[in-house]
Amino acid sequence: MSVRDFEDIKLVDVIAAQVTRPPNDGTEGSGLYSVPIRLSAAAPSAWARYFVEAWDHPSRFSTMHRPGIARVSGHIVTLAGTTLEEVDKYHRDTLKLAADEANRQYREMLERDAAQEAREQEIADQHRAHVDEVAKRISFDE
Repeated sequence: MSVRDFEDIKLVDVIAAQVTRPPNDGTEGSGLYSVPIRLSAAAPSAWARYFVEAWDHPSRFSTMHRPGIARVSGHIVTLAGTTLEEVDKYHRDTLKLAADEANRQYREMLERDAAQEAREQEIADQHRAHVDEVAKRISFDE
């Protein structure tokens, strides 16, 4: 995929039908559950890694932030161990920051990959030109 072909992946909405139920069994954290959030496109694996890293180490976050609860699979980001109220009050902004950071890093990766591919193609082209030039000078007629 080229940088030109990549469209930023955005957070779309909470997938209410897939929000899990909390165990509420009295143990610590038993009131927490998983909240899946739909993405605008399927996330490439590198984008998913960038997103999780940005979630775990955001530039800004609230005291309610929980590193280690985000995962990305296909078109879905899931926060495993939160509540809808926390997503609404605290995590929404951090999620948006993580998506923005993942988009930025993914674009940079695509640019680096394209530059590397161009360098490798230039080396291959130079080698081919050199081979063609030297091969033309070699004669077996004498």
